[in-house]
Formats: sequence, structure tokens, C-alpha cells
Amino acid sequence: MNFKSIPLFLSANQKIKKIGLPLLKVIVGLGLLIYFVQKISFRELITSIYSINFFLFFIAIILSLLNIYIQQIRWKSLVKNENQSIDNKTIFKSLLIGFSAGTFTPARSGEYFLRKLPLSQISLTSTITLTFIDKMMLLVNVIFWGALVSFGMMIFYYEVDLYVTASLFILFITFFTAFFMIIYSRRFYNYLKEIKQRYNIKFKFLKKLIEPLSELSNQLISKLLMLAFLNYVVIVLEFAVIVLSFGVDINFAQLLVAAMMVYFSKTLIPSITFGEIGIREGAAIYFFGIFGCAEAVAFNSSMFLFILNLLLPSLVGLFFLISLKRAE
Repeated sequence: MNFKSIPLFLSANQKIKKIGLPLLKVIVGLGLLIYFVQKISFRELITSIYSINFFLFFIAIILSLLNIYIQQIRWKSLVKNENQSIDNKTIFKSLLIGFSAGTFTPARSGEYFLRKLPLSQISLTSTITLTFIDKMMLLVNVIFWGALVSFGMMIFYYEVDLYVTASLFILFITFFTAFFMIIYSRRFYNYLKEIKQRYNIKFKFLKKLIEPLSELSNQLISKLLMLAFLNYVVIVLEFAVIVLSFGVDINFAQLLVAAMMVYFSKTLIPSITFGEIGIREGAAIYFFGIFGCAEAVAFNSSMFLFILNLLLPSLVGLFFLISLKRAE
């Protein structure tokens, strides 16, 4: 190796670090700005405010804050399991900075990378794996409870043949039984550790990815699943309350069913658009419409849900990102 080239390499590396973070901030900021301008019709939102029950909408705001708080606890549990020295403020910044990129990227993929920025003590590969685990816990709850509700819809609304529904239900129970047996099996995690040690040299990237997964304990898994369940309950309640705040004359239980079906269908549909543009709104119009909810109410409710749960947290995250000091 030519040692004379080392100072040039270090100088180039420092320049990349110097311009990399500011450039990233500009890209994320512009991405959010373009996305929000295309996504929101402010005139329609302002008009719809006049018909809102502000007491119920205030409850929805409280539920939105509770939603962020539960996500913070879940993310903190994962990060602390990786590195106990990281403080809560840094973890909170990591979560919301992830929101700022995840909002306008397909399948919120930007979150996997931007959550790393404040977490200097944790590698990028570990952050990606921890983010995947965090999202998987909520995904499991959305699919599990959404599928159960969909079976009820198949029987009582779509009038699907009982034998077909029963067959699908057996497959559903078999799959989730196997899934829970795997994630609670110490043999599975021991196998991951064995893979990590066996391919220590050839597959270092794979080793780093599976390392946080192999360190999960049954106690932590149970805690994460319970927090994800509470998170799911809160967002379903929030959606139903927002729809109810528009003065609809629909049974609250039916609103809960519709909200669960919206999240379930949104999860099953591949996210081919930025920030799932149109998917959530279309699902809301369809499933709330089944129970007699007007299209405008379903659409506006979905928009307010987006503002409370994604737009506002991502703007706070963008502030954290802009104010983030460049690592020396």
C-alpha cells in the first residue's frame, strides 16, 4: 500500500463526512416538503374542521401522543438491550428522526437507516435489525387481530362458505402456532448464534445483522409483543374516535372493526407508493363505507390520522435531524 496516499484518503473521508450530513438533511427536508404538498389538500381539511366534535378530537390527540409514547418505550427496550449507556433523549430523537425519513419512503424504508444517526454507540447493521424487530412486533399484531376480524367479516358480511372459512382459519392457527413456537424457542436463537460463530470471517455483514436477533430473550419478546399490542389498540381506537368526531351515527364497535380492517388490508397490499399514498384512504373509504360512513368522512378521518401519527412526529423528527451536530 502507498502510505503517501493515506493523508489524501483521510482528507477525502473527512470531506465526505463534512458534506454528507448536511446533504442528507436537505434531501429529507425536500422529500418531506414535496410529499406533504402532494398529499394534503389544506382547503378540504380546514372545511372539515367545522363539523368536528372537538372533545372527541381532543381524545384522538391524546391517543396520538400515547401512540408515540408506546413506540418510544418499545424502541427504548430494544436499544437498551443492545447498549445500556444510551440515554432516553437520544433514543427519542432516533425514533422521530426515523419518522422524518420513513414518512415519504416506500414501506417506510428510510427509517431503517436514519434511526442510526443519533445512535453513535450502535452500528448501522444493528440499528437495521433492531428497527426490523420493532416493526415486526406491531406487524404480527396487525395481521393476527386483523385476520381474526376478517374471518368474522367473511362469515357475517361476505357470506363465504363456512367450510372455506374454517379451512383458512385452520391454516391461520397453524401458521401462528408455528411462528410463536419459533420465536420463543431457545434452540432457534442458539442456532443463530451458531451461524454467527461459524461464519465469523466470510459473512461479517450477515453476522452483524443477526447478532441483535440472537440476543433476544423470551422476556424481552413478550414485553415487545405486549407493547405492540397496546400500540395497536391505541391506533385502532384513535382511528375510530376520529371518525366518530365527525358525528357519524354508527355503532362504535363497527368503527373498531372497520379500523382494524383498514390496517389489515393496508399491511397486505404491497407498499408501492411513497408513504402509502392512497392505500390507507382507499381502504378507509371502503371499510367504513360498509357500515354507512360517508366517503368524505372516511377520507378526512384518514387524513387527520396521517397528520397526527405521521406528519407532526416527522416534522419534530426533521427538527431533530437539522439540529443534529455533525459527528467529528
